[in-house]
Amino acid sequence: MWMEDFDSYESADSWTNTASSGLEVSEKFKEWVKKAWAKAKKIQKDEKKAKKYDIMLSSFLIKIILDKRYDDLLALIMACLDKWYPSNFLLWVFSLVYIDISKKIRESSNKKIFDFKYSSKEPIEFNDTVINEKIRDRINLWVEDMIDVVLIEWSEITTKKLVDLLDNEKKVIDEYFVWVFVFFFKSMNITIFENKAFNYTDFISGELKKSYRNYYFSIKIEEEEI
Repeated sequence: MWMEDFDSYESADSWTNTASSGLEVSEKFKEWVKKAWAKAKKIQKDEKKAKKYDIMLSSFLIKIILDKRYDDLLALIMACLDKWYPSNFLLWVFSLVYIDISKKIRESSNKKIFDFKYSSKEPIEFNDTVINEKIRDRINLWVEDMIDVVLIEWSEITTKKLVDLLDNEKKVIDEYFVWVFVFFFKSMNITIFENKAFNYTDFISGELKKSYRNYYFSIKIEEEEI
């Protein structure tokens, strides 16, 4: 049975009631059917969520492709897509350098929309002992946005895929992460070297992975207890 076929049934109760007309159906079996029904509907809902982010990514990709400033980052996005990284994660990473994506994420999360504008008057090298407050706040909001993307509209399919990829296909996302970070500082007339950018992005992605994994397994435990 294909996933779409589940919409033709009104509920799991109607199925078990029909089945029980010709034979005695145990309560245990009825309960199993109800859980299977609920799981199937949840998967269908998850797929719709994942598809929504794919559509959003496609619309932003057109704008990114047309903007020559992002040419060097485009190949990195494509490399991550080839590894099947979820669209919501790729959108979030890019939102650091594309404010319209950040606004869309915060709008979906009912968070305050903001504009970020900052540039050093003179070319400077990044100094992690003296980080401008506006830059620090922007990065903190960026991390907050990704947590919202996962937790407010949680999808078991995309979250499990993301956790697995961060464990087993990390190299490609590390490169994407680092060069988005470098681009962010470059746009403000600040130079940050690749190894320094990696130290920050590796820490951030590691902390996010812990959050995703903990949240994913806590949801799984709750589902099993229902």
